[in-house]
Amino acid sequence: MTTPDQSFLAPPLAVTDWRKVLLVSAATETGLLDALPGRADDLAARLGLDEHATLVALEALALFDVVRGDGDGTFSLGRSAPDADAAATLYHHARSMRQWAASLEEQLRGNPAPPSGPQRRPDRWLDSMAVGARRSAPLAVDACLTRFPATATVLDLGGGHGEYAREFAGRGLSVTMQDRQGMIDIARQRGALEAAGVQLFAGDFFEVMAPGPFDIVFCSGVTNTFSGARNIELYEQVRSCLAPEGRLAIHTSMRDRQPATAMFGVQMLVVGNGGDAHPERLYRQWLEAAGYQPVDILDVDGGPRSLLFAQAMATS
Repeated sequence: MTTPDQSFLAPPLAVTDWRKVLLVSAATETGLLDALPGRADDLAARLGLDEHATLVALEALALFDVVRGDGDGTFSLGRSAPDADAAATLYHHARSMRQWAASLEEQLRGNPAPPSGPQRRPDRWLDSMAVGARRSAPLAVDACLTRFPATATVLDLGGGHGEYAREFAGRGLSVTMQDRQGMIDIARQRGALEAAGVQLFAGDFFEVMAPGPFDIVFCSGVTNTFSGARNIELYEQVRSCLAPEGRLAIHTSMRDRQPATAMFGVQMLVVGNGGDAHPERLYRQWLEAAGYQPVDILDVDGGPRSLLFAQAMATS
């Protein structure tokens, strides 16, 4: 049976009930679901929660079969209780809902959202991003290596959760993942990427790049978070660590190729960093301005993202 898409990018008529999204997110983040089974009063005392609010939330969750009441005041997990992936996805969905509610009207009135601050739970955010990446990584990596079979070295730039880096490493390549210090700290604490042979490099890629050269610099979920000027700056930075015949591979959402990513554009709007589901023509303009020749664009995973390959032009 196909697992329903519980993210905010689900088709308009298939989106998860907003009440379930917020209830499950709150119950997960407070530890309520993990503490089941139990009575509302005992659970509230154990977790330091409000007893009345705990009972109200559990009774509402029972309507979605996330929990079930056992008749004696005890609640246990129901048939629709989320697994780890679903819980992470619903966490991000709930966070997106709060961002939309807080700033979308102000954006329409011409009052830009302030740039987003640091993630309150960066580990949970990484987990939510990893859910979709696990599905798309094999296909994206296949596309890269089919197009460039001589690839030996890869930089996963802004790789965060590391699913793409892990997939490249699993194909026998030398792989480095670069991200901000906080993201790399989480990756080191978890240990799975280094165990898979991925080298970790901490640094803001607008200031420093991992030492190359790399045959492929792979960017997924990065370029859509920035404005055109910042993207040009990023592409110029990447040139310094590309091998002479190396390629920049941009894995991103483009609304003119996948109309459903208009919803992703809204998310970028409310985040406030100048990002968007940028159209293909702008990527081509920015890459040319940064000294690249776009090679090709592929829709590789049947989902909301495409792969754009670009090679740095030789300087005279």
